[in-house]
Amino acid sequence: MLEANKTYSLRLSDSSEIICKIVSTDSNETIISNPFSLIPTQQGVQLLPAMMSADETKNVTINTNNITMYTETNKDIIASYIQASTGIVTPTKGILKG
Repeated sequence: MLEANKTYSLRLSDSSEIICKIVSTDSNETIISNPFSLIPTQQGVQLLPAMMSADETKNVTINTNNITMYTETNKDIIASYIQASTGIVTPTKGILKG
């Protein structure tokens, strides 16, 4: 089952894929925050707000039955998601040299 405060990739019944943080879920509805859609482009995949007209500070409710597949999001995509949803750029891990 989906866990609160984790970032997931969700495939919805209309075949769209979104990345979001789970706020809460039950058998009827799943409440999410910061949903972003994956959009393929010539430069690779871009993240765009899943609901362009929504108030980005508010949570979004979806029907749990519309979630056909889910998995925890890939760490590389999470870094892009954090940057898109918060503006925070996570540094790449490497060896410190001094």
